[in-house]
Amino acid sequence: MSDEPPRRSSLIVRFTVAYAALASLIMAGALGFLYWSTRDAQRRVVDREVKSEMDRLWPALQNRTVSEKVSVLTTWTEAEGHFVVWSLMSRTRERIAGNVPSLPAEIAAESEDFEFPIPAEPGASAQPEYARGRVVQLSSGERLLIARNVTDLKEFGGRIARASIWAFGATLVLAVAAGYGFSRSVARRLDAINRSSEAILAGDLARRIPVGEPGDEFDELAANLNRMLDRLESLMRGMREVADDIAHDMRSPISRLRSRSEVTLMGPPDAGAYRQALEQTVKDADDVLAMLNALLKIALAESGEPRDRFTEVDVAAVVRDTAEVYEPLAEDKGIALEVGAPAPVRLRGEPHLLSQAVANLLDNAVKYVPAGGHVRVSAESDGRRARVVVADDGPGIPESFREKAFDRFSRLEASRSAPGSGLGLSLVRAVVRLHGGTVTLADRSPGLEVAIELPHDARTSHRAAAAADRAAPAAADRATART
Repeated sequence: MSDEPPRRSSLIVRFTVAYAALASLIMAGALGFLYWSTRDAQRRVVDREVKSEMDRLWPALQNRTVSEKVSVLTTWTEAEGHFVVWSLMSRTRERIAGNVPSLPAEIAAESEDFEFPIPAEPGASAQPEYARGRVVQLSSGERLLIARNVTDLKEFGGRIARASIWAFGATLVLAVAAGYGFSRSVARRLDAINRSSEAILAGDLARRIPVGEPGDEFDELAANLNRMLDRLESLMRGMREVADDIAHDMRSPISRLRSRSEVTLMGPPDAGAYRQALEQTVKDADDVLAMLNALLKIALAESGEPRDRFTEVDVAAVVRDTAEVYEPLAEDKGIALEVGAPAPVRLRGEPHLLSQAVANLLDNAVKYVPAGGHVRVSAESDGRRARVVVADDGPGIPESFREKAFDRFSRLEASRSAPGSGLGLSLVRAVVRLHGGTVTLADRSPGLEVAIELPHDARTSHRAAAAADRAAPAAADRATART
């Protein structure tokens, strides 16, 4: 038994039949046209020659006796050779002279450009011969047939017809073989995809579809499917890591909340202690809610759903409004907050998520820059892309940690005592990728510069987002954070 499933066998049969039928139709049409055009060209040549001979003989046959006409025709026949076929007949269709013993009864008194079998003389060869010509009626009433022997031309046409049949048969065989080979090749490529898909469905998420050397459409399909599988595997790994991180990072505030409540309840009744414990409980609950809200926003941005809500946004206005919110906090810490966004910078995007991304960057900068420091946020455009930059002169991020800084809940050891969950930069990257842009971290010596670049056009944005997803390595495919 064959190991191939019936569906694949059916595909091979259908492809083979379709390929053979198409090739056969094309070949049949080409050979038929060749045969018809060759025969038609031969007939036109013979018809022109017969007409030319008839036009030349007509004046010489007028006003002559029958014997004179026979003499003219005999002399003409001797000069033209055996290809000439002629017959002079009386009004009653009786032969007077000529090399044709009789004519078919259906030939009229005057007929042009017809083909007929030449009646054989008694005792002549049984091989049939054919002629093509015309019949005219002379002024004296006799009928004259002038024709050309076309037996050789008919044999040539027959040879073309036989060669065409053989060529058609050979084409059909080759088309079946080529169609079968082509369909087998297609089936093998599909079989590789199916086997890999079955292994993946069985739980082997690390399995990938083989990509060949030709780089054809199947290889492009396999590469796209592999990128999709990389993305899915990355997202699943990210979900597991998020679940682990949530379980780890939420354990501390929830444990503190429970312990504080338990200790407060174990002590003597004290309204002041109760109030202090409730205030701290509210703060811990707010931290947990903030963490959950950040994770939900990251998930929303990574899903791509907000692209349906894209509208025209002035990024410069978003930067100015967000900076205005953080100016009091910066002033309280003695930090100079400078805004450089004088001209509108318009693009299509989701305004709330863009505002959240800028807010996260400003929140990090104001949080980590020491008193007397400086923070600058700017927005500008080069005509194709919008650029938002937040620069500070704080402690910065070591180069070795900059890629990891985008991982969820990833924080430097020196910053673990500061408030925050480690989701800020993760949300920034998710929002930037949603808009088809890029985010980079650079050293300012001292300080950190975070640069966001976003395309103006929404269609370019979507294409760039898809390209970023395809090009991003698995380790960097997870939206992550640093605060």
